[in-house]
Amino acid sequence: MSTARNPPAPSRITLRGSLITLGVLLVVINIGSAAWDLYSDRRQTVSRAQLEFSNLSGLLAEHTATLLEAVDLVLRDVVREPGAAKNPALASLLSEQTSHIPQVAAFLVIDAGGRVIARTNEAPTIDTDITERPYFTAHRDGRVTGLFFSAPYQSMREGKWRFAVSRRLEATGGRFDGVVVAVMEIESFDNLYRAIDPGGGRFITLRSQDGTIITRVPDPMASRGRQFDNPDINTGIRRDGRFTGWTTSPILNESVFLAASAVRGFPLQVLTGSTEQSVFAPWRREASRIATRTLLTSGATLALIALAAWGLTRRERALQRSERRFRAMIERSSDVELLLDPTASRIIYASPSVERVLGYTPEEALRLPMYTMHPEDFSRGRALLAELVLEPGKIMTLEHRVTHRDGTLRWAESTLTNMLSEPDVRAVVMNLRDITERRLAQAEQGRLEQRLRQGEKMEAVGRLAGGIAHDFNNILGGILGYAELLTEQAPEGSPLRRYARNVLTAANRARGLVDQILAYSRSQRVQRAPIDLGRIVAETLELVRGSLPAGMQLQVQGPSTPLFVMGDATQLHQVLMNLCTNALQAMSGGGTLRVSLESADARVERVLSHGNLQPGSYVQLTLEDTGPGMDEATIARIFEPFFTTKEIGKGTGLGLSLVYGIVTDSGGGIDVASTPGRGSTFAIYLPRVDAATDAAEEQHAPVPRGKGERVLVVDDEEPLVAVTSEVLLRLGYDPVGFSDSGAALAAFESAPERFDAAITDEVMPRLTGTELAALLRRRRADLPIVLVSGYVGPMLTERARGAGVAEIVRKPVQTREIAVALAHVLRRAA
Repeated sequence: MSTARNPPAPSRITLRGSLITLGVLLVVINIGSAAWDLYSDRRQTVSRAQLEFSNLSGLLAEHTATLLEAVDLVLRDVVREPGAAKNPALASLLSEQTSHIPQVAAFLVIDAGGRVIARTNEAPTIDTDITERPYFTAHRDGRVTGLFFSAPYQSMREGKWRFAVSRRLEATGGRFDGVVVAVMEIESFDNLYRAIDPGGGRFITLRSQDGTIITRVPDPMASRGRQFDNPDINTGIRRDGRFTGWTTSPILNESVFLAASAVRGFPLQVLTGSTEQSVFAPWRREASRIATRTLLTSGATLALIALAAWGLTRRERALQRSERRFRAMIERSSDVELLLDPTASRIIYASPSVERVLGYTPEEALRLPMYTMHPEDFSRGRALLAELVLEPGKIMTLEHRVTHRDGTLRWAESTLTNMLSEPDVRAVVMNLRDITERRLAQAEQGRLEQRLRQGEKMEAVGRLAGGIAHDFNNILGGILGYAELLTEQAPEGSPLRRYARNVLTAANRARGLVDQILAYSRSQRVQRAPIDLGRIVAETLELVRGSLPAGMQLQVQGPSTPLFVMGDATQLHQVLMNLCTNALQAMSGGGTLRVSLESADARVERVLSHGNLQPGSYVQLTLEDTGPGMDEATIARIFEPFFTTKEIGKGTGLGLSLVYGIVTDSGGGIDVASTPGRGSTFAIYLPRVDAATDAAEEQHAPVPRGKGERVLVVDDEEPLVAVTSEVLLRLGYDPVGFSDSGAALAAFESAPERFDAAITDEVMPRLTGTELAALLRRRRADLPIVLVSGYVGPMLTERARGAGVAEIVRKPVQTREIAVALAHVLRRAA
């Protein structure tokens, strides 16, 4: 029996196989094409880098050569100048050249002994021992016959990198006579190279032939001034004058592609290049693109069935990237992003930055009320939100205060956008930005502007007050003089004597008013000394207590130890007296005045209602009254000159402005707090000192009298000449008066020995008192001179002493003052 066998199935080319074969073939072709593209792109990348770096290095080398040729031309001109090492006038000629070559910090001409004979700029620091510098020893020892380039060095004082280019100066017979040096600023080369902006792993290097780095941009390894040998570069430059190709960088210790060009005519080289990673960065990006394209097309060819799934996957990945970008933008934003649900009055999303701005974690913020606003801003914010939800897409902005987790208030700017109609959002989007620093800066700017306006007004009124005080002094001088004469001549107990004394008292009060005006206008500078402020307070309050009207109480709280400040006792008395007077007048219906004195320390700068208090130790004088108080507008103007809330005739408006002037002039500050109906508090801060000096007790002695000495009296006011002459005559002197300084000088020059002393006013039309005194002392050096002026300050005192004035008396002058001054100068002259 035979067994039958099935014949083999014939081979068939199936569509699936054909597709697979075609797909494989297409993939092979696609991959081969991609490989050829990558190979071509790599060669083109290297060619482009070669062309770019060769052109750049050649251009920079040519620029450097042109610059150094200009410098060398100047050096050669100096070398050709006969006796250049002994010609200081070369500095001016070289300065003209320096202005045309900004890369040169200075030209120096140094003689054979190492002394700098001429230099164009004092800025570069030059070592004191130049004889040890390489650019000096190389020429002196004859090691270099032409141009010498020094290694870069860093100035110890200025910290700048420089290098020197020098030539030898020769005297007759070729003898060494010094060097001429151009100090080059390496920073100028750096600025040029940075302007080219190498970036991205690229670099530009200027070095010498021996491999010493003059500068490199960028220079992460601090290679400037160090020597790096690269045989590949040196071999190529010696053979072709340039080098282009791959080499190993001794600085970066990695493979780099660079082009090096020799600087024409100089031992320098310019290198431009880039790291291998930077050179092939564009090629890698292109390779990535080609590879991605190849993979995508190959995958499409081999997986036509999975195309839809692949497309969906890509879409999902794109959505994920978008979501990650959105989340990164929200979570890393400095602003707080909130999603509000106005229907439920709650926060449904808070970005992580809420913890930085408000102190709450995002989870804690979801449990907060929709607004953490200040109560005064809440109603405004709620009304804005109610208006916002009525119009889809509407955007509104609000500045308000929010409560931080630690309880402090912060200023915030919120931008709200109605996105309730957006299906994916359905909320009000709130962007909250912390603007606390901006609001503080705006408030500080407002305070500074207010202080500037206040200072301008005080300065203008001060000049006016000083001018008025000057003229008023001349009037008071005559009133005081004649009142004193009338008092002396009138019989004791007579009405005439009583009237004269009343005139004298009123004139003295007017003199005190002028002193206040001069102090306010800063025309009168007082002598300050350490003073126990507690003693001044006690003395002043003793006077206040004695004049308290019915229904007034005075409560005093003093320090346990003396508190000393630098000041003038009279001015400090005026400060406290003016403040007490204002407080008592404010409490016209009765009340309590509390005065306390204590020490106070300011560790940081404090902002007061009127000025800033610098850190330091102070004495705090506080006055509290139970009067009607003041509103903010009154507090802002309270220290303005001539501003008063009193009835006409009951105040001048200068009391508090005088207080302000004295306190601020002493380096202190004033803080005023008041509420209408609740009284006012004035806090005066004066710098505290640790030591005190005892003021000399005023000496009361008989009025000195003269012995017939002839006194020259000069004043442009004839009434003052007359009254001064009358006073001197009654004091036993022989006065000779003049109302014209020129006539007085002519009379004195005709007979200088005829006069024993001179009294002159300072402010006169032709010659001032100090000018007249200088002329009088020129004719007679031992003449005693007394100067009279309404302004007595350091500048006048210095000018008067320089003119030979022995004594200075302030207007208006009383009999005792003029008598004592004359007695002093005559006694010194004797």
